[in-house]
Amino acid sequence: MADARVPAPESIAGRYRPLEIVHRETNRVCWYGEDADAGRPRLLTWTGLPAGDGDDEENARRITGRVLRMAETMGALCPGRVPAVLDATVQEGGLWTVTDWVDATPLGELVREQGPFNPVRAARIGLEILQVLRAAHDEGITHGELSPGQVLVPDRGPVLVTGFGLAGATLAPRLAAPSYASPEQARDERIGPAADLWALGAMLYTMVEGRPPFRDRGRPEDTLKAVDRLPLRGPVRAGPLARTVHGLLRKNSRERLTRPVVHEALTRVLHEEPDAAPPEPRLRRAYAAVSAGGAGDAGGCWRSARHSRSSRWPSRCSPSPAAAAAAPPRRPAPPRRPGRPPRRPPGPRRHRRPPRAVGLAVTLRYGAAGGLPARTARPRGSRWRCPTAGGR
Repeated sequence: MADARVPAPESIAGRYRPLEIVHRETNRVCWYGEDADAGRPRLLTWTGLPAGDGDDEENARRITGRVLRMAETMGALCPGRVPAVLDATVQEGGLWTVTDWVDATPLGELVREQGPFNPVRAARIGLEILQVLRAAHDEGITHGELSPGQVLVPDRGPVLVTGFGLAGATLAPRLAAPSYASPEQARDERIGPAADLWALGAMLYTMVEGRPPFRDRGRPEDTLKAVDRLPLRGPVRAGPLARTVHGLLRKNSRERLTRPVVHEALTRVLHEEPDAAPPEPRLRRAYAAVSAGGAGDAGGCWRSARHSRSSRWPSRCSPSPAAAAAAPPRRPAPPRRPGRPPRRPPGPRRHRRPPRAVGLAVTLRYGAAGGLPARTARPRGSRWRCPTAGGR
């Protein structure tokens, strides 16, 4: 395939002039240009063709005719969601497609400028792409070249999808963006709607992670081989989209999620509140204590024992005078039954331990456990005298 960094010609088809690069990806470059005859801005997209496919005039006419017919069909199926292709020509070893200028940003450029998206925003864009794919798949049309460069995201309104008709125009399994090719495309097998669902999963991965699931390895053949053989590196920022991404990026096309299941999963992510997740089980008791204690006891469960027992160390978590006055009165003690002596008021428990000298004397007198001989030493500060020490 041709290099995506080739300089643009001064004129395309004698009337279109590229002015500024809008987005660039492997083997595809999008330009902001103008129509010299109509004096209107245009979107010019260059897609590299395999060597020899654009040299034959008849072959070039077949490629451009396929792209124009497919764009017209999709424009009728999804009005306002697929930009109309005004012209297409083969020039400079690549296919140039001319569409009306749309005030939107390619998805790949948006991710590069803003970084990874949150799962809710990614689910919203993915759901809009899925709507266009549904209209195409119901008519037996497979995109086959879906990538972030083919998705235009406006400031307001739904996204637009371009690039229909490129798949199957040549013998190459993938014309551009091999990082988003499905494994069946990498093996040069026949593709169907499952290939577009793989590309949708790869774009969801890119939106939440900021990079494609399989990086570009320079040559398209090496990248396609990596897509087919290397395992997927699981996403870490997908959140509620993780299961959907894993379900779409399965090597076996028969094991991938179907379109209705993906639609339901994206809709669920779109309407759920990520911040409403319950706290961890170990913190639920603390949150419950804080909620039940009110403003005065907000920190009572973490108050230290020293601050609660001594008036010299007032606690920062102790209730204010106003909160103490507003607190409900304490429940009175139940009346004492007649004929029973009063209960002793609760107090600190006192543990009576034998003096240290007594325990040591027993050890010295009778020996330690296990029949060991007793030591003949007198404990300091004790009046007991060892009989084996000469009565001293």
